[in-house]
Amino acid sequence: MSTTPPDQELRDSFVEANRLLHRRQADFYQQTSDRQAALRAALAPEAGAWQQSTAFTYLKGFHHDVIPLLPDLFRWAVKSERWAGPAREIIARIPSDQRIPLLEPLFLDHLAAAEDDDYPNLGSLAARCEAWSLLERLVQQAETHASPDVREVIEHYNQTYSPMWQHKA
Repeated sequence: MSTTPPDQELRDSFVEANRLLHRRQADFYQQTSDRQAALRAALAPEAGAWQQSTAFTYLKGFHHDVIPLLPDLFRWAVKSERWAGPAREIIARIPSDQRIPLLEPLFLDHLAAAEDDDYPNLGSLAARCEAWSLLERLVQQAETHASPDVREVIEHYNQTYSPMWQHKA
């Protein structure tokens, strides 16, 4: 018969699981022969929610693998409802002197072929990353868009953030 109250047992079990998680993260970081390939596979659309969630959690804490995975993270940031937030957050943590030059070609390529539902996602990514020149390009391209919904979203970005890119000029 246990003398430890059930809540204490649950907490101790949770603490031990967390300790094991951190130990396994360190093992993965230190011992995996190709972390980027493993993470890229975990970020693949067919990998499943647990694989993807684990990869995003890892990348939030271990930023060394983010830059090589930027194209994968960008795809999630603009094409996913479920993982857009975590992907944008991870991208935004790249130091700005590296982030903007790396993000710009991906952003502009995607903007060139943007579909209606891409505009709000691209705008949100640019705003989160403080990529004001990219947000300005998005607004300029969409100001005369055929869809009133796109123009409405873009007007929000224009009203809210145009002082940021006008200030930079």
